[in-house]
Amino acid sequence: MNKRGLAGDVSGGVTAALAAVPVELVYGLFAVAPLGAAYANHGLRAAFLGCILGGVLGLLLRTTGGMLTGSRSAPGLILGTLAAALLQQVEVQSSADPVGMIFVLLLLCTALAGVFQLLFGMARVGSALKFVPYPVLAGLVCGVALLMVLFALRPALGIAFGTPWRDALSVWHPLSIIVAGVTLALCFFAQRSIKRVPGTVVALLAGTLLHHALALVAGADRLGGTSGSVDGLWPQFSVWQVALDQGAGNLLAWLPTLAPYALAIAAFSSLEALLCLAAIESRSFERTDGDRELRTQGLVNLVSGVLGATPSIGQLSRVMVNLSSGGHSAFSGVAYSAALVLIVVFAGNWMGLVPSAVTAAILIFYAITMVDDGTRRLIVQLLTQHGQLTRAQYHLLLENFGVTALVALVAVAGDMMKAVGIGVAAAVFLFVRSSIKPVIRRVFNAQHHRSLKVRALEDMQLLEREGEKISVIEVEGSLFFGTADRVAREIEKVAEYATSLILDLKRVSDVDPTGARTLLQVARKMKARQRVLLLSGANRRVERFLRAMGLETVVQPEDWHDDLDTALEKLEDALLARNGVKTCGAVVDLAQTGLAAGLSEAQSQALEGYLTKRMFESAGMVFRNGDEGASLFVATGSVVDIFLPLQHGRQKRVASFAPGVVFGEMALLEGKPRSADAVVQGPSTVWELTRDSLAEIEIRHPEIARRILLNISCSLAERLRMTTVELRLAVEG
Repeated sequence: MNKRGLAGDVSGGVTAALAAVPVELVYGLFAVAPLGAAYANHGLRAAFLGCILGGVLGLLLRTTGGMLTGSRSAPGLILGTLAAALLQQVEVQSSADPVGMIFVLLLLCTALAGVFQLLFGMARVGSALKFVPYPVLAGLVCGVALLMVLFALRPALGIAFGTPWRDALSVWHPLSIIVAGVTLALCFFAQRSIKRVPGTVVALLAGTLLHHALALVAGADRLGGTSGSVDGLWPQFSVWQVALDQGAGNLLAWLPTLAPYALAIAAFSSLEALLCLAAIESRSFERTDGDRELRTQGLVNLVSGVLGATPSIGQLSRVMVNLSSGGHSAFSGVAYSAALVLIVVFAGNWMGLVPSAVTAAILIFYAITMVDDGTRRLIVQLLTQHGQLTRAQYHLLLENFGVTALVALVAVAGDMMKAVGIGVAAAVFLFVRSSIKPVIRRVFNAQHHRSLKVRALEDMQLLEREGEKISVIEVEGSLFFGTADRVAREIEKVAEYATSLILDLKRVSDVDPTGARTLLQVARKMKARQRVLLLSGANRRVERFLRAMGLETVVQPEDWHDDLDTALEKLEDALLARNGVKTCGAVVDLAQTGLAAGLSEAQSQALEGYLTKRMFESAGMVFRNGDEGASLFVATGSVVDIFLPLQHGRQKRVASFAPGVVFGEMALLEGKPRSADAVVQGPSTVWELTRDSLAEIEIRHPEIARRILLNISCSLAERLRMTTVELRLAVEG
């Protein structure tokens, strides 16, 4: 390492150590708060020792360059919850030194959390932790922030820890509120205005001076107390000492009780470590190994707990200070540890001068700043964007905020362990919810959405009037126990007004046995209600599975269709047939075609003389893609399908024209080559009108020519109108 790099590591480590002092003075008390003021010194020692061991052991265990560790609020609150629970244990109460025993068990919980974190790294779950839903993390953070504020209220008011709130009005100190308020304001001001020194250090010094100045003027009895001093570095309690003196068996018996708390600490520690790694990656532009870092920090906490320190986990604020001040390697952690050793040894007793109101104000500052911008924006959007967002978007915001609020409230009203449990349950809920995407893509009827088959104008008008009796339900995603039930409910709902239904499965990727069984049951209901149910578009695997599960016993073979268009065409034909329109095998005269609509019998006969008659005894090609185009056609005895040639000899049907419907008219009007293939599907007469013949009709029979052009215009206008409607429905859907 060069001198410049070493100087940057020293600068980063020392600066981060200065920023750590007010934090450790606050967080070091969290775990021991239920044990009383007598254990404040032990809590602070354990907190500072954890930071120091983190820097030294990090170098030995090859931690990520720039990583610094320290106390965090969540592990401290979890240990505090554990301490409060242990106070109620009969085994603890009957021991010779109940409070001392609890403190040792807190250290053992720290070591056990290190074991869990080590196992996380060995199992390579570091990347999996990144996928914990944001509302769950935000809820836990908000819950911790609220608990920090509640924890800070008593000292901010000048009230001693443990004083009941019913006695607060008789023992509170107004001057302590002034000290806390000034300190809090300085935290925010110094953060923005003073760059070279951490803002909390400036606020701590200024708040301490203000407290003692007010004590000289008004008397110390008008203010609250001060924090505990740190009169040494090496702890008076440690797991290894108790194991040597009393045997490890007594401690091991407590592991089942400590395990849930240790697991929660390990989870929080791992998430914090990954956040720190993300910050390091953004500065160094190098990939980091999250699983290796989890193993490193797990070993550090294991050793720390055994030696008498509380959890020391990745500290994002210290990492950012370290990186900004030049620290970039693991040596910055050594400089950080060395600076903290000097501070504790030479200024530890002076820490007892720091007022509790000052540490409370710094705690409130950290509580406010730890609520991230995303949570604040979420609240602002809920309050201000109700009219601007769609209903679905607003409900999504509301649901996410509900999860955040629920987790936070449980953390405050219950305890951190319950909040962690709720967070895990909420994570599972959000995962399942995200997996169960809206399975109904859209629902529409044949009133405005038709098959590709172009029919006579009066037939299309009839479909427009009666088309609501044919409904299509498009499904997407996977069909299993949750989503299939939604499809079944939608089918039953649509069947209230539709007599024929198509279930389009083109976008269905998979079906499980429960989903297939649900579809079978609803198909039986439709049959009992005399509703027609067709299935379309299912891929071979899905169709084969549905048939194997018994659906083919209810849905007849002719009701399984390869695509939606053929299914829709079949139901349209059936609807027209029920209304007296012959569709299958229908043969029309020239006078009944769309080309001759509105012409008298004499005019139709005159028109026939200008047409070219082509006879097809079976299916055949009318024209091909690329042929010269200067004529239109009308078939009188069969459907004509229009195919678009694709690669590798494949083709796609893009339109179908019923007998009597004009097709190919665009080439007549534009004179451009054909853009698709036209195939007559059965025996039929096909009449052709060329551009030259139309020009001659215009000269000899202008009234017939005008009528032909009007018929062509009406046909094109109707198709354009239907296309516009379908496009609008597709966009809205």
